[in-house]
Amino acid sequence: MKNILSFDIEEWFHPEMFAGRFPNTEWENLESRVKISTEIILNFLSRKNLKATFFFLGWVAERYPELVTWAVRDGHEIATHGYAHIMVNKMSPEEFRLDLRKSIQVLNELSDKPVVGFRAPTFSITKKTMWALPIMYEEGIRFDSSVFPIHHDRYGIPDAPRHPYQIFEAADGGVVEYPMTTVRYGNYNLPVGGGGYFRLYPLQMSLTLMKRCEKEGRPIMYYAHPWEFDVDQPKVDLGFPAKLRHYMGISKFLHRLDVITDRFPFTSFEHAGLQVQQQAA
Repeated sequence: MKNILSFDIEEWFHPEMFAGRFPNTEWENLESRVKISTEIILNFLSRKNLKATFFFLGWVAERYPELVTWAVRDGHEIATHGYAHIMVNKMSPEEFRLDLRKSIQVLNELSDKPVVGFRAPTFSITKKTMWALPIMYEEGIRFDSSVFPIHHDRYGIPDAPRHPYQIFEAADGGVVEYPMTTVRYGNYNLPVGGGGYFRLYPLQMSLTLMKRCEKEGRPIMYYAHPWEFDVDQPKVDLGFPAKLRHYMGISKFLHRLDVITDRFPFTSFEHAGLQVQQQAA
């Protein structure tokens, strides 16, 4: 079984936690850290001879095309994270189409293969934004990795299937969903193996949950952001809970990724060859 290694390439000021603090009209004037932090990821993958899927924000790819070409040169898969890091539920269907189309156009000019994968900012494909799926398909997207089968204050479809499945069907194809990894705990799905969960959980807890996924035959969908590797990023004044949620564990993040990629096999969506199941387990 192949697990998935993926990275959502965005700046330190793009997370939804900062929505409203840094208007996009000010982005050009803010310190940029994405090149430095993405290079950390690319060098790590090269050292360990690993392949991954990079969900590039179109806005970042326009400004640092060399990051995309480096990823392509090293054999990584290029996918899209949208253009301007706007949650799908904050856009109209036409705004979503234009944002997605712009990002795909930017990335297709830099990639050696057509971009067919998408991950919505802040996992914002939910029951309220299913209208986005036919638009994705019409714009050339063939797989999505935006659904998180959990309860959360910003995202989530708690009763979504927990394995790869066809989320949208068309006469000549459709869109396959690769939901983020969860482990069943009582009546709840416990998120596993990515982002803040990977930083906040004790490492042994993450390893135990990942071993359970392996035992159940479920692929681990690991995800991370460049800013989660960047100990020198600008620090924003946040309340204690938000500060803990956003910054805790960054200094240990690269080491933890090193540990799990030694213990579990990882690759890109493109090379994983996951089987799509039609029924929920």
